[in-house]
Formats: sequence, C-alpha cells, structure tokens
Amino acid sequence: MSLGFCPKSVLRWLFILNCAIHYVFTERHEGESLFLPDERTSLDDCHLRFYQFNLGGGGGIGGLTATQFEYAHMGAIGWIQPEDGKIRWQCGGSLIWDNFVLTAAHCVVDSKNTPPDVVRFGHLDIFSPVGDEFAQQLKIAEIIRHPSHRFSGHYHDVALIRLEKNVTINKAVLPACLWLDDEVRFKRIHATGWGNVGFVGEQSPVLLKMELDPISLEECGKVYNKGTTRKLSRGLADHHICAFHPIADTCEGDSGGPLQVKLVHNMRQTPFIIGVTSFGLICGTSTPGVYTRVASYHQWIVDTMRQRGAAVDETTYNSTTCAHRYVQHREFYEGVVRYREDGGSVELNVFNYMFYWNFGTPWELAKLGWSKGSGRNNCYGVIVDEDTVLTVADCAESDGIMVDQLVEPATVNIARVHIHPHYRKGSSYNNIAILKLSSLLDFANRISPTCIWIEQKWPFRDASVLGTGRRDLVQAVYPDGDFELDPTYGYIRVNSVIRNSTSCMVGDREQSKVAKGITEELICSGYDFYILPEMCNLVVGAGIKRGMWRVERDYSFTLGLSQFGRDCGAGEHMIATRLASHAEWLQSILLPKERNSGNNVQFLDTDLHEDDQCETNSNAPGKCVKIEECSDYWKHVVPRGGATFCSTSNVICCPTPVIDGQNAQNGRTELERCPTVQRDLKPLTDNGSLVQIGFDAKDRYDFRCVGSIITTQLILTSASCFDGKLPLVVRLSVNNTIVPIRAKVQHKNYNATDKSNDVAIIQLMNPLVWDSYIFPTCLWMNQTHTPLVMRLIQLDGDSFSSKFMIPQYNVDCQRAHPFRLQRSQLCTREPYFGKTCAMAGDVLRSNSEDDISYLVGLAQPSGDCKSRQYITLTRISQQLEWIKQALGANCWSI
Repeated sequence: MSLGFCPKSVLRWLFILNCAIHYVFTERHEGESLFLPDERTSLDDCHLRFYQFNLGGGGGIGGLTATQFEYAHMGAIGWIQPEDGKIRWQCGGSLIWDNFVLTAAHCVVDSKNTPPDVVRFGHLDIFSPVGDEFAQQLKIAEIIRHPSHRFSGHYHDVALIRLEKNVTINKAVLPACLWLDDEVRFKRIHATGWGNVGFVGEQSPVLLKMELDPISLEECGKVYNKGTTRKLSRGLADHHICAFHPIADTCEGDSGGPLQVKLVHNMRQTPFIIGVTSFGLICGTSTPGVYTRVASYHQWIVDTMRQRGAAVDETTYNSTTCAHRYVQHREFYEGVVRYREDGGSVELNVFNYMFYWNFGTPWELAKLGWSKGSGRNNCYGVIVDEDTVLTVADCAESDGIMVDQLVEPATVNIARVHIHPHYRKGSSYNNIAILKLSSLLDFANRISPTCIWIEQKWPFRDASVLGTGRRDLVQAVYPDGDFELDPTYGYIRVNSVIRNSTSCMVGDREQSKVAKGITEELICSGYDFYILPEMCNLVVGAGIKRGMWRVERDYSFTLGLSQFGRDCGAGEHMIATRLASHAEWLQSILLPKERNSGNNVQFLDTDLHEDDQCETNSNAPGKCVKIEECSDYWKHVVPRGGATFCSTSNVICCPTPVIDGQNAQNGRTELERCPTVQRDLKPLTDNGSLVQIGFDAKDRYDFRCVGSIITTQLILTSASCFDGKLPLVVRLSVNNTIVPIRAKVQHKNYNATDKSNDVAIIQLMNPLVWDSYIFPTCLWMNQTHTPLVMRLIQLDGDSFSSKFMIPQYNVDCQRAHPFRLQRSQLCTREPYFGKTCAMAGDVLRSNSEDDISYLVGLAQPSGDCKSRQYITLTRISQQLEWIKQALGANCWSI
C-alpha cells in the first residue's frame, strides 16, 4: 500500500498495514490543558506539583454509581415508542406508596405532548439486562398534576403517578418517606438519576448519585433573579429549594427525580424525599439546581392518594412511623457497612459513621524522634515535600533537646528546625514548626505528600482527625456474629465536625493554652458525646485533612495540625493550628526567593478563545492572540503587571495598539506562522515533524538522535547529540527518505559538562515540501508556564515511542542534580516518580486542544538511568532568540 492510499480511518494501524510511516498514537490526556509555572511562587500548587496522573472523577451527572439496593424507591419514567416498541427514559420519580410515584409536573408529557406509559424500579442499568432479576416495570394508570402548575412557569412543579397495580415490596423496590419540615437542616443531601435528563447533556445508563450542598433562597436568588427566564417571572418561591455540587461542574440529576437525605435509625437508614428535581441552568456552569419542596405539598399528596383508595392519612408520613414501616427491608447505614454483597448482605462496622480503622500508616504521616534523650513518644508531623515536614512547635523540643530525626516512614536526620518566632511554650498560638530533612524521602515507596490548604476559609463543615486506639472498639460487629477481643492499637480516622468559637468546648485542664480565646489561627472540632477510653487518642502534630477535587483529581489537603484534645475531640473538643494563618511565614521559609508584590496576576479566562475581543489586566481593550504575536508586550509589560490568558496559557489578551504596532512593524516569521501552517495542513500523523539524525558508520548510517523540523530547511536538536561528530543526513519519519545535511550550528555557549544551552540546528541541503505527512513542529513560546502533561518522543530502533511526562520545578530537581540548573533548563519526571531516562535530542512535546503540536524541550543525556527520577531538557521558550537568528543567512556564514 502506498503512502497516498493510507486512509485516515486506519492511520493508527499503519505500521500493521506496512504504510511507510513511523506512527505513535496516544489519546489526549485531560491534564494536557493544564500548566505549571516555570518558577515556584506559591504554596498553593500541590495539585500541579504532585499531579495525580491516573486518578480521575466519575462520569454522567458527575456522581458515583449507586449500589443495587441503595435507592430502592428510584423509578425511571418511560415513553413507549409506537414505531419500534422501544422505551425512552426521560424522567425520574420516587415510589412513596405501594402504587404511587412522586415526580415533577413538567414530566407528565414529553415534547410531543404525549404522557408516559411505564415506570421501572429496581434496575440500576436501564439499558442493560444486568440486574433484570430485581426489576419491576409497571404500567401507568393515572397521572395527577398539581392543579396550580402551568407549563409556562416553574411553579408548583409536582405530580403523582398512580400505577396500575402495587409493586412487590422487597430490598430492591421500596417506598421512600417524605420530609415534612419546611426547614432543610441537612448540610449534605443527595440527588439521584440516570443523567442529564431535562437539562443538557448525555444520559448515563447507570443510576448515579451526587452529594449536594443546600443553599438559601436568598443566595440562590442571586442566580435566579425575578424574570431570569420566562418561566420564572415572579422569582423563586417558598416552595422552591436550591442545592449545588460544591466541587464538580455538573447537573443535579433527572427531572422529576428525588432530592433526598438518608436518616439513620436501628442501625439502618431510610431515605426521606426533600424535593423533586425541577429545573436548573446549563450543565457545567456551577450553578444551583432548583427543586420543588415536598413539605409544601404534603396535604395535597395525602389527599390525592386517599381519594384514589390509598390507606393514608396525615400521620402516614410521620418520620418515626414511616421509618419503621419497612425497617426490616432497609439498608444498613452506609457508615457501618464495610462492604456490600450483590445479594444485599453486608459486613458491618458499627462505629464507621464517625470512626474508622486506618489500615496501615497514613502515607503523609511522619513520626518524630530524638537520638539523644527519651524525647516525646506522641509527636508527629505531616510530609509536604521530599525534604520538608510540618509539625506543631510543641513537638520541636523535649526537655530542652531539639527534635533531630524522623523515625517513620524512614529514618532520616533533621537538618534544621524552624520554630515560629512568636511561639511561646505552653501556648496554642503560633504553635507551628518546619523541619527540613538532611536527605530526600522517596515518594515512590508508600510515602505521599499532603497539600497545604492556604486559604483562611475552609469549604467544608468537617475534616478528618487522626488518632490511635484499640481496634476492638471500632471493628465490625455482626448482628448474629461473635465478638472477639483484639487489643491491637492502630491509627483511627474521625470525621470530625468543625466548630466555631461559640460552640467550642475546651477541657478545663487545657484552658490556659487558649487564654486569648479561639482565634482564627486555631481550629476547633469534635462532637458533644463521649466515647470509651482507649477508643481514640489524638495524634499530636498530625494533619486535620480532607480529600478535595482539584483539576479533576482527588488530593489530600491539610487544614491544620493537631495540638491537643482528649478522645480525639469527643466530649471535649480538640484544638489545631490553622496552616492558612501562617501562610506568610511558611512561604518565607519554604519559598525564600523574592516574589512579586502581588500585581503579577496570571488570570485564565476559559470563556475566551483565539481572535476573541478581551480586556487586559489593566482594563485596556485587546484581542486574544498567540503569545508569539504579542512578543513585545509579553516580554516587557507582563512581568510587571500580569496577564490574562484566553483558554490556554499560550493565547494571551494583547492590547489592541500593541497588535497594530507589531503587525505594522514586521510580518510574522516562519516560526510564528507555524500554528497556522499546521492547522491548514491538517496532519494525518503525529510524528510527521520528526526526523532521525544519521552519522557515518562506515558501511551504513547510524541514526541515533531525534530532530524536529521547524522550517522547510532547518532541524532543531540537542548539541549533545553530536558528541563531537558531524551528522551527514536526516531520515524523514514519514517515508524513510534520506535528506543530506548542508551544515550545522550549535549554541556558542553550550556547556558539555552541565548541559546548559544544549541546542543545535541542522540545515538541510534541499528544502522540504509541506503536506499532511511532512510539516513543522511549532515552538512553545510561553516564557512563564509549561504544559503540565507532555509526551517524551524517543527513538526506539527504527521507529518512535512515546511516554507521558510531567514537569517539575527546577528547585525541586536541584536537590539531587550534580550541577546548577539554569533558567534555560527544564526537568520532568514520569508520573508517580518512576525511574526515567532520556537520550540526547529526545523530544518533549505538548498537544494543544486544537491539535497543534508544540516542541517544549529537547532532552539531554541522562547518564545513570537506574536511579534518576527525572530528566533534564533544554527549555525551548528560553532559546527563541537564538533559534530565530538561524533564520538569517548570516548565521550560517560561520
């Protein structure tokens, strides 16, 4: 098969079909749209610095998959299609009696004004036969819409569906209760559904659940003002409820589906319906969903059902009466369940609703020790970097002897102890210390850093507190099983409530430590009940933390460091040092370099794209252009005043006068035209911009380095590739064509020892001709940020291979690098700190969202590949001026 006849649909398999092309295909990773600053200036970069490469979030409406019996009241409302008998599932509903379903009034007809035909219960995957054995599908006998509802408005959006017969009550199909109090006092509630039905987006086939935060109508009204939509002419009403997902940009569930809370009793849990999903703004906008408040329609629901023969009255949905009605079928409370079997049986852990056994040592925890003297036995800290541990100042010394080593997770000496200068022994204020280690911890060996939460406001009402205790006080207790003593001590996590200064209760013996009260630099958390001794003893210096989503990944963020608190804060609340209150001091130690005073703000506006009109940081009118089209502004103005990026950090909001002046001054060079050239050519292969550089090996060519085509006649590579030898030819990756080399030039300041300025350019004898298989690679010109996820393209025999790489700050790599890393150098690692290696000239590349391929770095030889956890490269953005000189003929006169 010739090159011209390789169809686009089979390009991934060209190497199988013997097309003459070296092709490497890799699906775009979501991290490729993120960027790491070239220099570290903030402590709030943990989610980028220690990016979790393979950990992603859920799909569909952004929730987690529900278990088989978890929402036994949930029903899918369907329309049978007359043409083929298939069912369109367009709304959700809640079974609230043997033959009645609660849903939204706007769900009683579809877009063709046709009412639904059936409701299906007990089936998680409505498009698959899996789970059919639990399913019950019943025909609809009658639909009763609230008499005050109008399709022209978002008011009184509630309806009842009467089924033609009663459901069969079992674990999989079970009525829910109704929450009859107008006050929604719960801080976490759930929406369930099969996807974005009734809003916007694709439908999930599997029932999903999402945790939501309720917000007041006043807050919600800031989004849904009077007249926001035609259907909300009077604004929000008392019968509305608002809730939103605090992290993910997602929708809240199916129209007509339930907004609910699970209330615990008898070690079981019963779902109470709070609201019915009514409407919301477009998915992905982080705006609240609006629900119809069930309490407002209690009497109408009861009257309507009773008029149609249901044995209900005003006491039917009394919370206690309803919860006990089917208690033998209810699920065990999620907090006491270790795992669930497919058949519905469970293993219980009685106290797991608040206390749970932490198997093994938390990966971020460091135990402190003293090589001289006995020291304190209960002193710990949290690992925040390869060479840094944070702890409380109380643990910095014992009997006048300074802490000098880590005992766990590895034995490491402490090189220096930084105690907050305003700390006074015996006081809770300024109770914080930084420990700098004498050697680096190995993050590949069950050690993982925690992120520092540096904002004063904590977005949650709870956090996880660490303690130690007896396992038999928190282990699973089976309803019909035997209980065995197990005095094993281990780590225990407590999901503890954050308290304010008014509700905080400090024990009498600790009052002197907080003589000035519970100030903002302190955290108070705990419960008002008491627990048995030995169940949980606070780990001093450990982190109060919580998992949090950042850039579609889950990270552990530490809010504070535990100081004291009997029984982990149960009965008498525990006190911790808030890290955010000491962010400035932490930065002065951990980031000692001078930083901009704060004006240099880099702002990313995801709503702006190339060629859009925009406003700069100084409120000047501008246009979104590639950075290379605004080079003067980028080099001279942005460093002093910050920038606004348009969708990515390679597109900047450039002031209109600057654009006009630059366009008038000169046309764009061939390098700057590259993105347009690539876009017009529509490349049909990933590696058409790569060549192999060949050296004389007597009877053959030795192709040992990678080169990147940057113009029709110039190839960019590493100077270290040559190793004192003269390259003779290059071989095109697309068709193995051999092209003679006319000349080469390397950077005049190239240092073969520390590999600084390791860059060179090759000039071809004859120019290349662009097409969809041979095209230039574009140069990364952003001089402040580097793509977070990139690909390292390496020569593997006669073809190319690729692997993902993540950048690191030079200051991090400098800890183990034998020479001083220059600004013009870049270090990267493989995900999860795996051992990595590179050859001279290997290409570090980034693929943009519009499929433009950018050359970010050129690899330098790694040397010892067995122990190196990072590679160094030449940073292309810092070599632009030198590269541009090669475009002129006088460069080659030498």
